[in-house]
Amino acid sequence: MPNPKLILVDLDGTLFDTVAVNAASYRAALEEVGSTVTDEYYAAYCNGGYYKTFLRPLLGGDPAPELVEQVHDRKKALYAACLGAARKNEALFALLHAMRGTAHLALVTTGSRRNATEILDYFHCRELFELILTSEDVTRNKPDPEGYLTAMAHFGASAADTMIFEDSAPGLQAARATGAAVFAVDQF
Repeated sequence: MPNPKLILVDLDGTLFDTVAVNAASYRAALEEVGSTVTDEYYAAYCNGGYYKTFLRPLLGGDPAPELVEQVHDRKKALYAACLGAARKNEALFALLHAMRGTAHLALVTTGSRRNATEILDYFHCRELFELILTSEDVTRNKPDPEGYLTAMAHFGASAADTMIFEDSAPGLQAARATGAAVFAVDQF
C-alpha cells in the first residue's frame, strides 16, 4: 500500500491574512504595559515569528520572561475580538477542499491552540483538518522542522508524498528542511 498523500499548511499568512488581527491584538496587549507596535512594524519584523523572540525588543530588549508571557497571554485573550480583520485565502481553501478526499490535511502553526481554533471556528473550517499542531505541541518552533516532521510521522507520510504551504522565512526554512515539496504563499 503506498504512503498516504499529505498536505500541510501554515495558518497565519498562508490560510489567512492575519497581520492586522495579530498586530491589533498585540498592540492592545502591549499598550496595557506601556509599549506598542505599529501594523507596519508587526508585518515587517514579527509576522511569522515566534513571540518569545519578537516581543523582547518591543518590551525594551531584556524584559522579564513573565512580562513576555503576560503580554502573549493577553494578546490571546484579545485575538477573537479582532478576527473581523482577517482575510481568507480562497484559492488555497479551494485546493484543500478539492484534495480532501485524496490527501490528509493538517495545519502546523507557531500560533497558540486557542487562537488557531478561534480563527478556524470563526471561518467555519476547523473540520477540514484531521490534525492541528500548534506551538504547544512541539518543543522547537519554526524554523525548526519539528512541527512538520511530527505531522508527517502522525500520518506515516514520506517527504515524497507531502506538500507544504508556507509564507514566512522561518516557516519556509522549516518546511524545506523536511525534504517535502514546498509552496511559498506570498500574496492572495
